[in-house]
Amino acid sequence: MKLPTFDDLVLLPESEALQRHFDGRDWRVLRGVLPFALVISLIGVASTLDEGKPLAFILYLLDLAATVAVFGSRKEPWFEKHYRQIQTAYLLLQDLAWSPVSFGVHRGAGTMGLLPWFFLALRLRPADALLLYGGYWVLSSLPLAALGMGGPTDFSPGRTAAAVVLLACNLAWTRRQKKRFLAEWRREHPRARERLRMREEIETARRVQLSMLPQSPPAVEWLELAAASLPATEVGGDYYDYFPLGPSRMALVIGDVAGHGLASGLLLSGVRSCLYILEDELASPVRVLEQLSPMVRRTTDRRMYVTLLEAVLDREAGTGEHAAPALGTFLDARYEAETRPLSSGDVLVLYTDGLTEARDDAGQEYGRERLVRALDRAGKGAHAPEIREAVLSDLGLFRGNAEPEDDITLVVVRVR
Repeated sequence: MKLPTFDDLVLLPESEALQRHFDGRDWRVLRGVLPFALVISLIGVASTLDEGKPLAFILYLLDLAATVAVFGSRKEPWFEKHYRQIQTAYLLLQDLAWSPVSFGVHRGAGTMGLLPWFFLALRLRPADALLLYGGYWVLSSLPLAALGMGGPTDFSPGRTAAAVVLLACNLAWTRRQKKRFLAEWRREHPRARERLRMREEIETARRVQLSMLPQSPPAVEWLELAAASLPATEVGGDYYDYFPLGPSRMALVIGDVAGHGLASGLLLSGVRSCLYILEDELASPVRVLEQLSPMVRRTTDRRMYVTLLEAVLDREAGTGEHAAPALGTFLDARYEAETRPLSSGDVLVLYTDGLTEARDDAGQEYGRERLVRALDRAGKGAHAPEIREAVLSDLGLFRGNAEPEDDITLVVVRVR
């Protein structure tokens, strides 16, 4: 049986939370008594067998089996679901099994056996408390000696009064614990619901953002494409995408908002939307970025900016043109494109700074030099997915157990 924490209980309805709280508390108490009950059952089985008391022998044998069954079933789902009924039935059996046992407690007028005092440690519902205390009192008053069980009956007024007092104490303490728990639960329940709502909204934002990333690279005859994006928090600040511009040209975009988290993810959503609006102009990286920068600047009143790279690969011209400015800054920026030759076998690796600035347990950065070595180890003939996995594996070995501080995005392109 899983013992619930308060954080679990504040998300449940009030009545269910109270029941599970008392059930978990009572199970901790009962679990500690099971070894004691097991010893009583074993002693009872042995002694009644020697004394030739078949009914008492059957009783203790049944109690032994019940104790083993309760302990052995504690991890079953139905045990937690029906714990209250199981506890009541088991303790009623203990009423009968413990009635012949006084453990040195005098059974005269005004005294009780050990079991009713144990009931005080349990938070019982009124019906269960009445059933258990009443059952113990009735069984103590029955002529069990005639059946080979127990000693003489004790139907004295003092014993009855003691049973009533213990019952009243149990109900009073249970009511007090109930008020205390519900007061704390009612104070924390709205806060817990609000935290849950926020987590659900953040998880929804995460799913939406991940759905904006390409689910798979486009099938391009002359290019191999592979990518990965690893957010540092629930919502990342990195973005990449592919834009086919025809049979012989491909635009690649990779971006990184300063920082990460929900605000960064929302800003990237706007950048992505604008890129799709400007899709017909993506063949000119400078023109696209000149239009994106004012949008970023107007989108947020915080000092947030986006580092964005657009590369246009042209198979017929054998060139790659790219521009990588910072968008959204309040400085006058002049965007210029750079053109490089492109030939078969060339590999382009686009990445955000979260990759090279990743740290290990000692605080050392991964760095560009280690990235170059990982690419060299992958080999010149490696395919784009193999290169991606080689870099990510090397990064994972380097980082060890260190938590990521920034989002990591990697795009690998290989010209066939």
